Amino acid sequence: QWLMGYNARQSTGVHDKIFHRVVALDDGRNQFYLVSSDLCLFSPGVYDEAAEALQKRLGIDRKNFWWSVTHSHAAPEVDAPGIYKTLLGRSDHDWNREYAQRVSQSLIDAVTTAKNKLEPARMAVGTGMAMANINRRARDVDGGVSLGLNPDGPADRQIGLIRVERTDGSPIAVIANYAMHGTAMSGANLLVS
Repeated sequence: QWLMGYNARQSTGVHDKIFHRVVALDDGRNQFYLVSSDLCLFSPGVYDEAAEALQKRLGIDRKNFWWSVTHSHAAPEVDAPGIYKTLLGRSDHDWNREYAQRVSQSLIDAVTTAKNKLEPARMAVGTGMAMANINRRARDVDGGVSLGLNPDGPADRQIGLIRVERTDGSPIAVIANYAMHGTAMSGANLLVS
C-alpha cells in the first residue's frame, strides 16, 4: 500500500496491525459514536461517505459520529491522491480504491459491533499531565527556526481522560486525548504500523 506521511513510499509488510477503535455512548435519548482510526489523515469526502453510510444503515445522525485519526505516518492512504497533492505537494500514483473500500467497510462493521454491544455503564472524566511531547520548532544559533526539538517552547501537556465502566466497576474503555505528532518511525520505514 502507499503509505501516508513523508515522501511517497509503498509498504513492504506489516509491523503492527491497525484498527478502528469505537466507543458507543447512549444517554437514553441520543447515541454518540467516537471513532479513532489508525490512519494519517483523510479528506472530508471520506468522512462524508462514511457518515452517509452510517445514517442509511444504522440511523446514526452525522452530528453524533465523530471520526478522528491517530495520525500514523506508517498507515496506508485511504483517499484519492489529490488530497495529498493539496496538503503535501505529491500525488504521482493512483490510489487503491479496493483498500479504501475495505477501510470504509471495516469502519461500518466496527460501529455496528459497538452499537450492538451497548450495555448499562457509567462514565467519569478527568485530566492528567505528561511530558511525552515537545515543541518541534527549534531555535537555531543564528536566530532562525527549523524543525527540531525545543524543550522550552510551548506544548500542550494535558491529557483529557474518559473512563467508561460497567455498573460493577469493571472497565469498558479508557479514552485519552493527548496532543502530539507521533512520528516514532522515520520516513525510511516501509512497514504498516
